[in-house]
Amino acid sequence: MYKLGNSHCLIAVIITISSVIIFGYMIDYTNAQDKSTLHLSTNKKTYKPGETVVITVKNNGKSTLEFPDSTLGLTIQNTRTHQQAGMLGSQVMSELKPGESKTVQWDQKDYDGKEVQAGTYNAKASSAPEENSNNTLPITMGTTFTIK
Repeated sequence: MYKLGNSHCLIAVIITISSVIIFGYMIDYTNAQDKSTLHLSTNKKTYKPGETVVITVKNNGKSTLEFPDSTLGLTIQNTRTHQQAGMLGSQVMSELKPGESKTVQWDQKDYDGKEVQAGTYNAKASSAPEENSNNTLPITMGTTFTIK
């Protein structure tokens, strides 16, 4: 029978403790993500210039999500030029309860009221960090669509 020396025992203990810590972290991270899953989608993947883009934000999680404004923290940006689109909303906190969804419509105009150029755009929604939770980061989700 093979007898472990002190250094081998120490290595075995370190590996065991490390595995428990990492595995435990993965469970906590997965549970945190499951509790607050945000889903973002558009009603189409390709739009004609000037056509209304309908963006749906849904809370698939188990806890209420808060957003910093009435547009649910939504930003739209051209992926090539990085030009930000004009998404203006009231500066009031908004909520999405578990299973709830809301839609936001975008008229393809920038902050100056001018129609944006054709291209690929990324829409991104970000919740406010969850209070009374270990998750202090906002939950962010994005989707991509094209204007041709």
